[in-house]
Amino acid sequence: MIELLARLIFSWAPLRQAMFEEVHFYDSIDAAMQEPTTNLSWEEGGLWYGYTYNEMHRTYLFDDIGHEDLASLWDSLWTRDMEWGLMYR
Repeated sequence: MIELLARLIFSWAPLRQAMFEEVHFYDSIDAAMQEPTTNLSWEEGGLWYGYTYNEMHRTYLFDDIGHEDLASLWDSLWTRDMEWGLMYR
């Protein structure tokens, strides 16, 4: 019975292709979730803000001071992480 159902589902090419695309989509999500660090940056009113997540200490560190450009924000985040001993890879 299962073989008949599988044969019917996989014999229709558009359905088979959609199923494989769905599987690859979830594989890509799983791979992204396994990455060791996460960071986010955003711009509000001409200033850049952001945060980093440290998996080792399971803590979010926010930079809510605001920076003129994205490069200075990232420099601040990375410098803070190194000074606090949060860089681990």
